[in-house]
Amino acid sequence: MFSSFVIVRLTALVLRFAYVLSKLLTRPSLFDIRGPKPLSFLPVGEADFEWQNRYGNVVRFKTVFGGSFGEQLFVSDPKAFQRIFSTFAYGYPKQPNLRVLSKMVSGKGVVRAEGEDHQRQKKILLPGFAVPKARAFCNIFNKCAEAIGAKWVGIIGSSSDHETGTELAECSPAAFDVRFDTIQNDKHPLARANNIFGDPSNWIADHGSNPKIQRAREAESVATDVARKLVREKAESLLAGKDIRDIFSLLVRANMDADAKNRITEEESLAQMRTILLAGHETTSNSLSWILLELARQDKIQAKLRAEIREVEAATQFTASNLDAMPYTTAVIKEGLRYHPAIPHAHRIAGRDDILPLSRPIVTESGQSITEIVVPKGMRIVASIAAYNRNTELWGEDAHEFNPDRWLEGVANTKNLLPLVSIQTCGARACLGWRFAVIEIQAFLVELVGKFEFRMTDRSEIVVRRGQSIVMFPTVEGEAERGSQLPLAVSIAA
Repeated sequence: MFSSFVIVRLTALVLRFAYVLSKLLTRPSLFDIRGPKPLSFLPVGEADFEWQNRYGNVVRFKTVFGGSFGEQLFVSDPKAFQRIFSTFAYGYPKQPNLRVLSKMVSGKGVVRAEGEDHQRQKKILLPGFAVPKARAFCNIFNKCAEAIGAKWVGIIGSSSDHETGTELAECSPAAFDVRFDTIQNDKHPLARANNIFGDPSNWIADHGSNPKIQRAREAESVATDVARKLVREKAESLLAGKDIRDIFSLLVRANMDADAKNRITEEESLAQMRTILLAGHETTSNSLSWILLELARQDKIQAKLRAEIREVEAATQFTASNLDAMPYTTAVIKEGLRYHPAIPHAHRIAGRDDILPLSRPIVTESGQSITEIVVPKGMRIVASIAAYNRNTELWGEDAHEFNPDRWLEGVANTKNLLPLVSIQTCGARACLGWRFAVIEIQAFLVELVGKFEFRMTDRSEIVVRRGQSIVMFPTVEGEAERGSQLPLAVSIAA
């Protein structure tokens, strides 16, 4: 029986190989796929939507990017996404230049790992990020949000308005039993590590003198020291029988309970904690910033959200169980994640010859209509999460509008869709902490929108999306050198 199973598997592999080979021999040339003229760099933001509208969900382009030359594919097709991120995820590893960046930020952690290493680390980490664990931290997120709210109340008490700053970067670390006190002190090395994410080579990462690279190395060193201390302290507390429930303790406990073969090494443990310390909270705080910007732009949506928040708060103290009773708040969060994905692009490379299916045919330069693309080994792919999240066939004709109602009565609700944020909600490489992020954003919205009113200013009218780094962050036009900024006027809500 075993031999029969092996024969069937081998036959399937042979047939698959033969099919791919025949497609390779008869494929339309990748040069026949439409796209722009050669570029000096890959644009991010509105260009995603322009390309999608002009060329379709698959675009060929050529640029110098991450130190590499050659043809690349810009993809936003749903079926192709399913292949790249789910059914054949390990066949499309991260591009080498991005793995260098991951090494700087998180070492040999789950973000950088591929194949069996990724599966092993994910198995250890996943229980610590399960739904019950995420909901248990709601109270911690509430307290952190209340601290920011109290600070803003004090500032507004001495002036008519307050302009939002970088306080939101304090969000996540509170759940890990480590605080940087960025609400009161923005001089902590890790607090100053925002927007360090660039696109370095190995040599630049190790020796470069660029200020951002230097900041990244400084943050890496500090985060490693903090992580090493935390691992030691958590292990000692667990061995002493103490009942501690922060995420770091859960991860240390899970690793201690695993069999020797599946345990992650000390270096890998430090890497997981560095990932949380440096990267885990920045995507969340940026997502919250974008949602506040859209609420400031649309006061009717903001007022409707505030009314739901106050109705729930009047009945009970906010907990994770209230999430299900706040449909409009949930809709606003989902729409914010769709409209402004924290990470607009995922960079992959074909690990072997493969065929990408398409949900909608594309028309080539020669006029041929094709429903699949043969991708040769080594082909670099830029998966545009931003463009996928604005696909009118998925989200409706108003896909380029911020409209939370689509989650209550529109196309998104009937199709049971989810916004893709760093591929966080699907696939083999789904972000382990995405549930924490959603609960955290909700806790902050309840506190901030319940207490404050957000309005546009002259400077916020020219806020643009910057994406020449991994994370998409807001900045003011003409002030890119000042980094992430969200200049909204904040006052006590009536």
